Amino acid sequence: MARTELLLAPFRVPYSAQIASPELAARIFVEGLDPALDPRWVESGASTPEEYAYWTSRACGVACVKMCVEALGGPARPLIEWARRGEERGGYLRGLPSKGSQAELGWLHSSLAEMIRTEGFFAEPRRLEIGEFPGLIAEGMLLIASVSYEIGMPGPITRKGGHLVVVFGVVVEDQRLASLILNNPSGRTTELQAGARIQVERFAAGYTRRVIVVGLGDRIESGPPR
Repeated sequence: MARTELLLAPFRVPYSAQIASPELAARIFVEGLDPALDPRWVESGASTPEEYAYWTSRACGVACVKMCVEALGGPARPLIEWARRGEERGGYLRGLPSKGSQAELGWLHSSLAEMIRTEGFFAEPRRLEIGEFPGLIAEGMLLIASVSYEIGMPGPITRKGGHLVVVFGVVVEDQRLASLILNNPSGRTTELQAGARIQVERFAAGYTRRVIVVGLGDRIESGPPR
C-alpha cells in the first residue's frame, strides 16, 4: 500500500493574483482582453487603468513577494505599490542598453529578496534541485520558484523560466516527490491558482533551478512607512 505524506509550510499563504480579478485570467492572458477593462483594477493600488494594465503581465514577482510577506506576518500592501517599490530599486529589467535591446528581462531575484529582507524576514536567492524542496518546506521555508507560465495552463511545457510562483507544500509518495503545492499568480483556472497541485514532472519541465528561499528571521527595522 502506497504511503502518501503531505508537507506544508507552517503559514497560511494568502493568494494574490497578478491581476485584480483572477476569474478573468484566461480572458486577459489567453483571449487578449484589455486589462484596463478589469472592473476591479482600482483594488490593485494603481493610479489609472493604464498603469494597472501595464503591470498585469509583469507583476508575478511582486505578487510572490506580497504573498510571502503577508504569510510571514508582514504588512499587506496593494500589488501595484509593491511593483512601484521594486521598480524604484531597479528590480525590473527592461533590456540591455549596451546591446541596444528593448527586450524585457523581468524581475531580478536579488531585488525581490531585498524587498522581503527589508520587511525583516529571511530571503536568499539560490540554485536548488527539486529534490531539495521537501527538506526546506519541512524547515518552514517558502520557495519563490522560477518556472514557465505554462504550468498554470493546460497543454505541454515548451520553455523554462520567465514566471514566478510560491511553493509552500509538497506531496511525497513512497518517499518520492510526487507533486508540488503552490500559489500561481497567473493561473488560468481556479484549480491552477491558489493551492494548485502540479505533478513534479510537469513542474520540472518548466523549472530553471532558481529560487528565492523565504522564511522567518530576526525582525529588523524597515524604516518609516513609505
